[in-house]
Amino acid sequence: MNLKYAAIALAVVTNACTAATVHAAEEKPKANVQQDRLNKLNGKALGRVIYSGATVIDGTSAAPRTGMSIIVSDDRIEAVLPSAQLSEAQKTSARVVDVTGQYVLPGLIDSHVHYATNPDRPYAEAELKRNIYGGVTGVRDMAGDARELAGLSREALLNRIPSPDVFFASLVAGPTFFKDPRTVVAALGTQPGTVPWLYSIDDKTKMPLAIAQARGTGATGMKIYANLPGPLVRKLIAEGKAQKFPVWTHMQVYPASPYDSLGASAISHVCMIARYVRESDKAAYGHSGEPSYEGLTAEDPGIKKYIAALAKSGTIMDATLSVYKTEGPRCRIELAGDITRAMHKAGIKIIAGTDTDNTGEDPFPVVDHELEKLVKYAGFTPQEAIIAATANAAEALGKQKEFGTLEAGKLANMVFVRRDPLQDIGNLRSVVLTVKRGHEFARADYKFTPLPVHED
Repeated sequence: MNLKYAAIALAVVTNACTAATVHAAEEKPKANVQQDRLNKLNGKALGRVIYSGATVIDGTSAAPRTGMSIIVSDDRIEAVLPSAQLSEAQKTSARVVDVTGQYVLPGLIDSHVHYATNPDRPYAEAELKRNIYGGVTGVRDMAGDARELAGLSREALLNRIPSPDVFFASLVAGPTFFKDPRTVVAALGTQPGTVPWLYSIDDKTKMPLAIAQARGTGATGMKIYANLPGPLVRKLIAEGKAQKFPVWTHMQVYPASPYDSLGASAISHVCMIARYVRESDKAAYGHSGEPSYEGLTAEDPGIKKYIAALAKSGTIMDATLSVYKTEGPRCRIELAGDITRAMHKAGIKIIAGTDTDNTGEDPFPVVDHELEKLVKYAGFTPQEAIIAATANAAEALGKQKEFGTLEAGKLANMVFVRRDPLQDIGNLRSVVLTVKRGHEFARADYKFTPLPVHED
């Protein structure tokens, strides 16, 4: 090739490469700007933070580990390792938070709340705010007005309100249930029993459609509530499994028996088995006219038979000890605790659901009381109670790959407390900092005021 033309060709190639390099350099910042904009719109936490020096209680049965660091990148846990092993590279561009002497555990989950049976946004937001600043990073709402719940869930995800993540159920029941006045309020402006979040089921219902409609509301799972025969309950559970959609149900739906609910993702209310044993012919849902539970214990043959079947099924138990009292005509907490203890001993996973309003004067979450009851009445160790409110709760939601334990890759949902909760479960009230999806909620920033009066 002529030297003149060779020089021209080289210049063309050089200019092309330079232009490509400049073009690439220009494009990269644009891409980053666009991603940053999307992250901001989505309320995503950004940046690297190292929480250094805490004792890790990771949500499993493993022994606590002292002198640990948790590295958070944006909204997820990057690593959990001894602080002594932190490298300079890991510290680069990271904000280091000294949590020496504190205890860190996964964010707590209240597995049974109701914020929209009678939708009341000021009350719900106040309760959710108390929860997040008290160490709760997730709640499972067990059915109400899905329009309101979807709004709360979205606002929480976008970090527009201080709140745990809100996971909620879409409810199905037999046609006769929808005369209940609560359903009129939760379906206001529509006809209860005809809307996807309060849907009437009978033997003509197309089960795949029922599940699909529930999913379409934004719900995390379906709740089976009342007045359905056993075959329909079993069909709903089977279809939920086929669509990989959690199905949650009362232990007994009526006229279906507790045995028809076996295989659901989770069941609620431990003392329903006591009522079934004493009143097996009850055909319709209702709290009135409870039988006597005098002399009944978890050693009753009917209760033992059911516990064995429940253990075999793999279904999780939402005990809700908070709904049972020390006196009155209903199943008492001592019996509820006794049955929960027997279930736990049989290997059944228990979750911490409350299904009760906390006093508006209490500055801490109601789930704290549920954990104390699991320890006091069901014989749980504090560590086992913590697992009920973390790892087990995440599994009931079908979210165990996302949170529930402190490990790399999972969402940065955790709570730091000043005193050791393994010595006293009440030490959860020494909360210093809650982190949800990487966002920080310092207890010192929480100015508690009594919650608004709420009628449900």
